[in-house]
Amino acid sequence: MQHKVLVIGAGVIGCCLADELARRGASVTVIDAAEVGSATSAATFAWVNSNNKSPEEYSNLNLLGLQAHERSAARGGGRWFHQTGNVQIAQSDDELGALHHKVDKLASNGYQVRLLTPAQVRELEPALEAPRLAGGALYPKEGWIDTLTMCSSLLNRAMEAGATFAPYETVTDILPNRVTTQTPDGAAHEYEADTIILAAGNGNRKILASAGFDFPTLEPSVSGAEGGAKNAGIGIISTTGPVASGMRHIVRATGIAMRPARNGGITFADHPTGGKWDIDDPRIWTVPALLLERARELYPALKNVATENVSLGIRVLPEDGLTIADRVADLPSIYAVATHSGVTLSAHLAASVAEEVLTGNRHPSLEAFGLSRFVTL
Repeated sequence: MQHKVLVIGAGVIGCCLADELARRGASVTVIDAAEVGSATSAATFAWVNSNNKSPEEYSNLNLLGLQAHERSAARGGGRWFHQTGNVQIAQSDDELGALHHKVDKLASNGYQVRLLTPAQVRELEPALEAPRLAGGALYPKEGWIDTLTMCSSLLNRAMEAGATFAPYETVTDILPNRVTTQTPDGAAHEYEADTIILAAGNGNRKILASAGFDFPTLEPSVSGAEGGAKNAGIGIISTTGPVASGMRHIVRATGIAMRPARNGGITFADHPTGGKWDIDDPRIWTVPALLLERARELYPALKNVATENVSLGIRVLPEDGLTIADRVADLPSIYAVATHSGVTLSAHLAASVAEEVLTGNRHPSLEAFGLSRFVTL
């Protein structure tokens, strides 16, 4: 008898789950309050990496995520993963010293990275103009995900395997094996399943509150802070129009991160700058112009191109900053997934969670990421 699984959320994690579960023979229904890949998954820099992450269990989890995307691409099914490598540049002696320390630490743990001289940086990125360039580092295994292509491709593949998709349905109530939703016209719908997997990002908290469970993610309103909050929840991602920038890799410098975009332009962001203000603060709209000027200082080809798209999102932030992947206490038929770095982790989490849901076998990499760690005695 087919195991019936209801996946709430059609972002990167939900679509990966749908594809994996359908491939394994489950009966899958995916529900989302909007269209596929349109929430946090659409407002992400989508950098796939395990770069400078801690603690060790979380770093290892991200490395497994990167490797899962590599395997998918090697099978010919991951044309959305652009494994360009990441070039980080230093523009002062202090930055170079800090970069040397970081590279030494990562390399000692087996992470693939190597230092670059200024000449080597320019060889990798000939269009880069950085007069104060002191050196850099190359992370050859890293890359970026075209999240729209990924989400739509995986969901379509799941539907070809028998899954169904119900967009524009908001969850209004959840019980151990039943979910009630409402469409924009006010119509109610009910779904039953053996297992319900919550992959709705910040929506998980509200959904589980209807069942009396306080899910340990930060409220979306706990986000930006004047001056830039270290754990700010705001994500602001900007993309230019098509341009022959000459950029070959992800390129990161102090105050700016850039990469090629799916439209032939450049996508750019900077978390500390974008996290200075709340999402409803008008000053947040000064960020794209500020960051574009920083990008133009490094890539002169950007001087005659404009920003054409800006996406605002609220990052999913568990209370301790680390991944949650576990069955909900007292509601064992409900499984919840919530994490920062969802793009990196999506493929590995999908395979691991699908295995656990369908067979009961929990992947060792998830042992540190259960809900029991939030229980206070």
